[in-house]
Formats: sequence, C-alpha cells, structure tokens
Amino acid sequence: MSDEEYRHKWWGWGPEGHEYHMDGRPDFWAWICKTAEITDPQPTTPHASRESIILPPRRQNAAFEQQITEQFQDDQVHVDDNDRIAHSYGRSYRDLVRLRAGIIDHPPDMVLYPHSHEDVERVVECAVEHDVCLIPFGGGTNIVGCVEPTDQKERMAVTLDMRRMDRLLNVDRESMTADLQPGMFGPQIEEALNQIGLSLGHHPDSFVYSTLGGWLATRSAGTQSNAYGKIEHMVIGMRVVTPTGTVETKPVPAASTGPDLNQLIVGSEGTLGIITQATMRVHPVPDFEDYRLLLFPSFDHGYRAILDCVQRGWIPSLARLSDERETELMFVAKRPVTGIKRLVQKYGRRVLKLRGYGSPAALVVAFEGSRKKARQLKREVLKLCRRHRGFDLGTGPGEAWKESRYDVPYLRDYLMDYGAIADSFETSTAWSNLMPLHRSVTAAIKQTVERVTGRSGYYLGCHISHLYETGACLYYTLAVRARDGSSPEEMIEQFNTIKRATTDEMMRCGGALSHHHAVGYEHQPWIEQELSTAGVNALRAVKQSLDPSGILNPGSLIPPK
Repeated sequence: MSDEEYRHKWWGWGPEGHEYHMDGRPDFWAWICKTAEITDPQPTTPHASRESIILPPRRQNAAFEQQITEQFQDDQVHVDDNDRIAHSYGRSYRDLVRLRAGIIDHPPDMVLYPHSHEDVERVVECAVEHDVCLIPFGGGTNIVGCVEPTDQKERMAVTLDMRRMDRLLNVDRESMTADLQPGMFGPQIEEALNQIGLSLGHHPDSFVYSTLGGWLATRSAGTQSNAYGKIEHMVIGMRVVTPTGTVETKPVPAASTGPDLNQLIVGSEGTLGIITQATMRVHPVPDFEDYRLLLFPSFDHGYRAILDCVQRGWIPSLARLSDERETELMFVAKRPVTGIKRLVQKYGRRVLKLRGYGSPAALVVAFEGSRKKARQLKREVLKLCRRHRGFDLGTGPGEAWKESRYDVPYLRDYLMDYGAIADSFETSTAWSNLMPLHRSVTAAIKQTVERVTGRSGYYLGCHISHLYETGACLYYTLAVRARDGSSPEEMIEQFNTIKRATTDEMMRCGGALSHHHAVGYEHQPWIEQELSTAGVNALRAVKQSLDPSGILNPGSLIPPK
C-alpha cells in the first residue's frame, strides 16, 4: 500500500473508495432494519461536503515557523486545510460526528513529517524554545481523544505525523529482536519481517491503519495477545525524545535498575516523549495456523470452557467468545450461500437448534506456532471445549471471521448514515468478577440507551477476549439510532450520557478504566479514581520533570490540577 492508502478519508474510516457494501447481504440489511426499527431505509444523516468546511484561522508563531522552514524540506511542512483536517481527530464516534458535520474547532496549525530521530530532536528543541505544542500522530485510529489539539493555553499546535519514519533498522536473529521506527503501519511491519521469516504477531482491530508508535503510546492489544502478549510485553528497548533530552533504554531481557522506563513511556500517549525507535521481540512466522469456530449453548457455557482452558494451562493464541447477540450478528452478516450449500446450512441450523444451540454463543479460536506444539494445543483445547458442550464448526467459519475481522469500522460509517450512535466500550477484570460485571454493565447500558434515545430497538453485543491467568477483557459494541431530528451536538450528548453510565458502572463493578483503548480526554474524568490521587500526582511529577513547559500533547491522559 502507498502512503495515501494508509490515510483515512476525511469523514470516516479507511481510504477513499473503501467502504462497507451491503450488496449481496439482503438478510443482513433486513435484520438491521428490524433491529433498529428502520421503517424508511433512506440515509438521514449524510456527511457534509469537504468544500463546505471552513477551518478557523491558524494560530501562528512566526519565530517557530521561520526556524522550522529553514531546517526542513518543503514537503515536510504542511499548513494546507486538507492536512489540518486529516490530523484534527482520531476515529471515535464523537470524532466522526463532528467530522461529518464539518465541525472542526481546533485543527492543528501545522503538520510536520519528520524523517529521522534527529528531525524529531530539532522539532522538540524548537518547540521548547518558542512554546509550541506538539502532538505525535500515527495512523489516527485512536478512539478516546489522544490526538486532538486541546491545549487550554491556546498556543500554536503542531502535529508530528510519524509515518515517514517507517523502516526496519536492524534484526538480531540470535536474540530474536528487531529495531523498528514508529511510523511503520501494521502491514508494513509484517511484510518487512515476513520476508526474512519473522513476525511481530500484533494484530489489533485497527491493524491496517495503525502504527507501531501508536500501539506503544496506547498500550495496544492484538488478537493474538494470548500467545505474544500485549504491546508492552513485546517492547524491550526504546529511544524517546523529550523536552529535557533523549531517553534511551537498553534492549536487555531484564534489569534491576529501578522502575522500568519502558513501561513508563508505553501508554503515556505522547505526553512524556516522542518515540523514535523501538526494539521489539519477534518470533518465526508460524508454520502451523488453524482458525476455527465453535458454538456453545450459551455465553455462560463458553465462559466456563475458556476458564477451564486457562486454569489447565491450555491457552489458544486467540480466543474470542461472543455472547448470543454478537453471535447472531456474526451469522446474519455473512453473505448468503445458494443451492445445495443453502439446504445443508438450513438443515444444520435445524439440527443444532434441536440439540440446544438455538441461540448460541460463538467462540473463534486460533492455534499457531510450531506444528507439533500447536497441534497438541488444539487437541487439548478442543477436548476441554467438548466437555462444556462446544460444537466445532471447523475451519471454514474461522477463516471467514479472519477475513472480515477488520470490517466493523466500515459498518459503523454505514450505520451513521442512518443516524446511528455506534461505538465500543471495553474493560478487563478478574475471572471471578467477569460474569457479574458483564451482567451489571449490560443492564446499565440497556437502561441508559432506552432512556436517552427513547428506542427499544438497538444492537448491543459483547465478547470476551485477551485471556490472562487472572482474568480477561470484556468488549461491548453498541449501535442505536439517535432520537429523530437530533442535531450533531445532541447526538454527541446522547452518546456522552451512555458512555458516562457505562464507564461509571464498569468502575463501580471493579473493572479497569480501559484494557487497550487508552485514556486521552474521553477517559480522563475517571483517571484519578483508577490510579488514586497519589498515583496521578506521581504522573504529574514525571510530566513536570520531562516536559516542564507542558508542550507534549496537553489535554491527554493527565488531568489538569
């Protein structure tokens, strides 16, 4: 893919021309209309035209701009409206509503494209000297406000788009590590490593359009985290430019030299420094891979099965258990088959229903690695799942899930044309608390959605993923039409009310504020409750030490006093 193909269309997800197609999915569209109570299936909230958007004037800092233009090439310095719009927001629901309505109140005043560590050092030095804010930017996929210029002091805001720092610098085969620049997108990383028989193995839902730097800055989780860990478990060394100097950590396997600075930087959302290089653990490209789908009579049956697997030490590289509602969506969204296949499928559904799988929960499970070990793992996991009434549908549905796993954001864009509020909420908790939390949060979301929107028809699904010895992640997806005639501001307020109620209930029930979506400004109101007052004060002290003028991504992660 070219550089432009990694850039989102200004109003939605993915590049121009990449959209969700309902053609060939008549059952799915009928299901959506029934679920969302759509009686007149005509788009009601199309996005504004690009030509209608008038941005506020640039905030300028003449001394900074003169110094930058003297030190950088013309194609590294952008002040045109298209670039400013492209770097104004991430891709949360609130971001998309505002983009589609042409509401862009605080775009960056300049976008810079550094080519090297030295470029970043020069920009940071210049920004410190002239009191200019800097916001690191990868693929722009963040959904909690980590890249939006929100400086309260109204200083000039400059976005550093890191995508041109996109090289594989070095590979240490003996140690199985690779030095990577932060602007590499997921496909670029895998392509570069796969050519020499290696893989990073990090595949978040945003894989195609997100970067290594963004993953590190937000503590990202990939679908195969059971096997390879989250991104913070993969990094062993970094080079980070801060306003008070460059921090470098040695790529050693372990050290007893005080708190781990890697883990301090990972998840800091560009507020402490700008990552310019990372040493990552890599592994051989798996010589065995098996994706399959199992059905359980209920979500509770599936939960018991994966907990049994975890407690016995047989953890697949991927395990994603959907509740009954999300399972229904998975199946109805498939393109229908015809002829003999349709008859077989219809008969199969009837048989499954008679056996107690009338409203099942689906488990997508994957095994990868060396052939011998992965096959043994598969045998043991499937054996345990059968004990909990898991019915193996085989690799066909599993491969179909794998092929379509990055499509959901495109579907969100499609539904927003019909006035939908659509977004996701996630948390993590201990195994003993997981099902009670699930029940409480589900009830809170339903009650709030119906009160706020006045709708009784909507979609709410959930899945369990990212398994640990002590617990797992719960991930909710919601789609409901806003009240008829709602303005963009009213749609956002309805969403905000649902988001607050959901997060309040997650926190009340002992869940994490976020498992892998980070903090930004959307989760910031709860960060002190999550980390304690003393914990937030410690973060402020670190921020003051590394960035005393507060120029790095102000407004994100750390709340103002």
